[in-house]
Amino acid sequence: MPRLVVVFLLLCLPACATANQTASNEVAAQLAGRWAMETILENGEDVTAQHNPADNRWVAFAPDGTFVSDGDPHGRNTGRWTLDAATNELYLDSDTGEGDDSYWIVEIRGDEMHWQGTRSAFTERFAIVHTRD
Repeated sequence: MPRLVVVFLLLCLPACATANQTASNEVAAQLAGRWAMETILENGEDVTAQHNPADNRWVAFAPDGTFVSDGDPHGRNTGRWTLDAATNELYLDSDTGEGDDSYWIVEIRGDEMHWQGTRSAFTERFAIVHTRD
């Protein structure tokens, strides 16, 4: 009986890893592209006018795991991104330094992407909606 369990695990674990990698690739493919920042909520209050006053902020995710963002008032930023497909947690590793890194729970519905801040008291206050540009 123990041999059957070992054989089962040896056969199934690679398949599970492949399925997880496929799911990760699918979510990453959905994320790839340029997204316009539409709405920013802080503790449920719309603060879009403060954080996107020129209505020109955007973020672009490349399939190679890099991102670029730009727009007023914060300007251009670059870095790397990773996505945990099991939790839909997006990690943005900013080139400007550790203080600008952030984690977000992401949900994509068609051409709309919703972010909810996570892992820090600061980002947890924010929810952001983007639309595919």
